[in-house]
This record gives sequence, C-alpha cells and structure tokens, in this order.
Amino acid sequence: MAQLPQAPIEERSLDDVPNAPGRHEPIGFILRLAKALHTYGVPAYELENTVTACAAKLGFGVQCLSLPTSITMTLLLPNSEAKTYVIRVAPGEVHLERLRRVSEVAHKVMREEISTRDGADELKSINQSLPTYPMWLVVIAFALVSAAVCRLFGGGVHEISAALVTGTSLGFLTLISMRHNLLMHLLPATAALVSTIVAYAAASLLPNTEIYISIVSGLIILLPGLTITIAMAELATMHLMSGTARLFGAGIVFILMAFGLVIGTYVAPQLGLQPLMAPEQQILLAWWTEWLAVLLGTMALVVLFQAKLSDAIWVIIGGLVAFASVKYASLYLNNAMTAFVGAIMVGVTANLVSRFTGVPGATMVIPGFIILVPGAVGFKSLTALVQQDVVGGLNAAFDMSLVGISLVSGLLISSLVTLPKANPLTDIDTDNIR
Repeated sequence: MAQLPQAPIEERSLDDVPNAPGRHEPIGFILRLAKALHTYGVPAYELENTVTACAAKLGFGVQCLSLPTSITMTLLLPNSEAKTYVIRVAPGEVHLERLRRVSEVAHKVMREEISTRDGADELKSINQSLPTYPMWLVVIAFALVSAAVCRLFGGGVHEISAALVTGTSLGFLTLISMRHNLLMHLLPATAALVSTIVAYAAASLLPNTEIYISIVSGLIILLPGLTITIAMAELATMHLMSGTARLFGAGIVFILMAFGLVIGTYVAPQLGLQPLMAPEQQILLAWWTEWLAVLLGTMALVVLFQAKLSDAIWVIIGGLVAFASVKYASLYLNNAMTAFVGAIMVGVTANLVSRFTGVPGATMVIPGFIILVPGAVGFKSLTALVQQDVVGGLNAAFDMSLVGISLVSGLLISSLVTLPKANPLTDIDTDNIR
C-alpha cells in the first residue's frame, strides 16, 4: 500500500564527503536538491525534469539518471569540462511536508526569488527538521489505517478489533526497527510474522473471525503497492532502469512477507492459538461505516505521510474521491476499469486543486492512490502460491498487473504534466511532483 521505511544504506551528507562541491555553490545546490527530491519520494521522471529545469535557470546543462539507490549527474558548465557526480542515496520515502518545502525551494531558485546559497541553507534546514507528529500519534495512525482498511475489505466488528491490535503492534515494531539496522532489513518478514500471530491470537478470543482479512489489514500500510504503481509509471515514461529496479524491490518485499506469513501460520498453532468457532452471528455494520472508515483512515494517513495539518483537508478529499470513484464505478465495471476511472478522478481533482490553491498535487494523489493501489492483491497472489494454489496465485498476480497498469494509465491521462516534456526547461511545473 505504502512504501516501507527503508533499510539504511551507506550514505553520508555531501557536506561530509571530501572535495565535494560546496553547499553554497550552484553545483552544490543542484546536487543537494536532487538528493532531497529523491529522499522524499519523487519518481525518476519528476526528479530529472526538476533538476534539469533548475540547472538551466542557473546557466548550465545537466544529464541526470535517477535510480532507487543512486543518482548520476553530468553537469555541463560554460567554458569548462563536463563533470560527473554519483550520489549514493536510500530509496525514497514519502514525506509530504518536506516534499512540499523542497518543491518551494526549487521554485524560488528558478524564479530568482532566493539565491542558491539561501536555497542550500533551506534544504539543510528541511533535512534537519523534527518529525511533524509525535511517535505515539504515529502508532495510533497505524492502528486506525488497519481498522479502516479492514472495514473496506468487508470485515466485521471482530475483524476490525483484530486489525486494530495488529496495526498497533506493527506500529511499535516499525518504530523499533528504525533504531536497529538488522531489524529494519528484516521488517517485511518480521511484520508478517507478528501480524499473523496477533491475528491468530485475536481469532482465538473472538469467535468466527476471518484471519486473512485481519492479517492483510494489519499489514496494509507496509505493503509496497504504491512502490509498484510508481515503478509502472516509470516504466511507462521509459525510465526503464529505475522502474525495473523498483519493481523487483517491491517483489522482494512481497516474498519476505509471504515467508513471514508461512512461519506465522506454523508457529501460531504451536502456541495453542486456534480460531474460535461459534454458532453466533456477527453484527452487521451499516453502510455509512464504510465512509467513516475512509474518513478516519485518511486522517491517519495525514500523520503517516507527515503532511502539514493545514493540508489535512486535501488529504482527506483525495481519499474520499478515490473511494467514491471505486465504489460507484465497481457497480458497472471490472476491477481494472474501476482502478482506471479512480486514477483519472483523483488525478483531475488533484490538478484542479493544485492550479487554484497552489497545494502540491502529491498531497491528494498519494493518499488517493493508497485506496487504489494493488498491494493487497499482490500479497494474496503470493500467499496463494505459498499454499500451492498455483492457478489462484497466478490469477491474482495477473489481476494485480492489470490494476497497476490501469492506475498508471489513468494518472498519465489525467495529468500529462507528469510526462517528460518536449521543453522541460521552460514548461515544467514542479508543484505536481508525484
């Protein structure tokens, strides 16, 4: 669903690299701008367009290649030899508030409202800024998203209760893993293991609980569905190396999670955790609880994606537009076409809001796509394959691919500014960074 917190790799601030261009030099600013955009979740096509436009405003050319773990740039200065720089970076992680601020810095430099010196200092301030929300609120957000998604998956009171507990435990696990490198590398498998055991424990106390819904709902925020969608968008815009690497990285995460699920389904019964079956019927939830789930879930995404509180209304609207599109389009269309329509509606709404309010399009697009991305379908595919249901697993994988392609097609049709332009030096709009 969203991108996982990334495992640390060997990277340092450019300020600490011997003989690196100074922060206040124009070249130093361009290098740091590229690294900041990458860090806060910008796809390859947007990063390269933005860096190219900014470099042109500063008077030199650039050839840029962005990959999930590195950025390669050749800078062409007037009356000087070309210089090539390689920056080691961690895979980007969505942080809406910092992304907005970095985009503003790039705009101001291109409009000559601030110098590259001031822009570089601002980038440093953004990187060193404290988290927008406290850690205890992040844990609550994990729980709320899990419960909300469980309701959208058709879960009842017992499944929602189990998803709340599972989401809370994974919230704590994610925060702990951020302080330990080894646990961070093992987070996908560990999260699936913990989610499975917690779901079995809840099912042993709450009768007639659907374990699989509880497990997937708890894991949903860690499933790399958004990564898959970004990878397909990069492939569609002919950024083949970045898209392929990102796609395979998401696949590895799915495999690790499937491994954790298998271990959990074996360990849980050994611990005496067995689903409790009873003749009683679960309470049927009213139709309006789906809309309440979307509202609470998108409010939690404001925290998880570190959006500014004043932008919370746009995050919520993005989620509501996506859900309404899917809910009503699904009455007449299949899954792929439903995702296509949802992507167009979210993209068009984000563009209109961005044009008239100046709010970056990503503020609405990313939360909206959280409801649309095929992460849960991909996880279902792998679990079916692990359970030796080859036909079911392949069918689910094919469905995931169709949904992903439909999302990308809808997004590109709704907002052509995300495509590389024929003249990106004069026609780029970085407010629509996705």
